[in-house]
Amino acid sequence: MSAYSDSRFRGYSLSEDRPVAVLELSYDHPSGVYLALAGSGVAARAEGPQFLGVQINGGYATRLASGPTLDVGAVHSTYSHYSGLGGSRTYTELYAGIALKSVSSRISVSPDYFGHGWTVHPELNGQIQVTRNSSINANVGLLLPMSEAGYRAHAHPIYDAHVGVDQALGRFTLHGAVTTRGKQQGIYSTGRTSRNAFVIGISYAL
Repeated sequence: MSAYSDSRFRGYSLSEDRPVAVLELSYDHPSGVYLALAGSGVAARAEGPQFLGVQINGGYATRLASGPTLDVGAVHSTYSHYSGLGGSRTYTELYAGIALKSVSSRISVSPDYFGHGWTVHPELNGQIQVTRNSSINANVGLLLPMSEAGYRAHAHPIYDAHVGVDQALGRFTLHGAVTTRGKQQGIYSTGRTSRNAFVIGISYAL
């Protein structure tokens, strides 16, 4: 269970800069198969607590004898009109990645990204374990629209990045992160949300 001051996805606020609560259930099988289901709610500006969205994720990860871990899977997300995406929106992505001890990379492909068309999103992630209970993480990605016709004036690459700190306190974990993205946001919504944000949160492992 988690609560955050904002829900940021690739630098864009899915909650219109409003606080969110998240409940996530996950299962990892010894064979490498994993499944996850997450639901979220948002503190809407006028209506109070409302349903934000649901995400289903499944895949397979295996560690090679040489050290790296390979990961393939798919994710499907559905968001309500309270997300600030200009109405109820969905997207599905297939992804493949490779991870070492502190660095990982992933490439995601969507056939109809939020109803617009094909996209590719390569990303690079890093994590440094500072102490036994604290770590620093960072991410940089680039969304590449592949069909100019489907995106019209929005067919431009959009970068996203974040740097965060996690601090474990028993079953609780405190989160803090600075996020940013490119100027273009028409793919997600015509609404106005900040490009840069400082997000704080807390998670509790059941």
